[in-house]
Amino acid sequence: MSLFSRKNGFAAGARASARSRAREKASQAVPLARRAGDAARQGAGDVAARTKPHVHRARRWAAPRVERTGKAVQEKVAPQVSDMLTRAAQRLDPAPEVRRRSRLARGLVLLMAAASVSVVVALLRRQASLPGAVGAGPAGADQAHGTGDQAAAAADGAAAKVDVNGQVSTG
Repeated sequence: MSLFSRKNGFAAGARASARSRAREKASQAVPLARRAGDAARQGAGDVAARTKPHVHRARRWAAPRVERTGKAVQEKVAPQVSDMLTRAAQRLDPAPEVRRRSRLARGLVLLMAAASVSVVVALLRRQASLPGAVGAGPAGADQAHGTGDQAAAAADGAAAKVDVNGQVSTG
């Protein structure tokens, strides 16, 4: 059996004395920890003060070298990497497909154009063969609408009379 599990007074006394010793050691450890923290802080400050000039000198030495390296990378390495990536992208990109119109589509477009032309020609011929159409051009249009000169009608050798409805009658 354990000493701490006995029901007699010896086990209870041992627990109490162990508890008191632990409290005493803990109370002694707190000031030691504070002094150790202060010492570490002071040591870190001393180290920082001693290394500051060396760090400054190292940075002053490294700055032009880093700048020179950056320029070299920018001027020599970066274009090569860029060209390599561009070539890789061109190899990855599939060739554009050539779009061809079928013969049927081309034939339909040609047929529609021919039909349109024939309709326009037919309309122009019908307009030219309408009764009361005196002539072509703006002078003929003026005479057909009754706004032409009387001198133009007299030039034909016969007296022309223009009615209210725009029809021209001779004689």
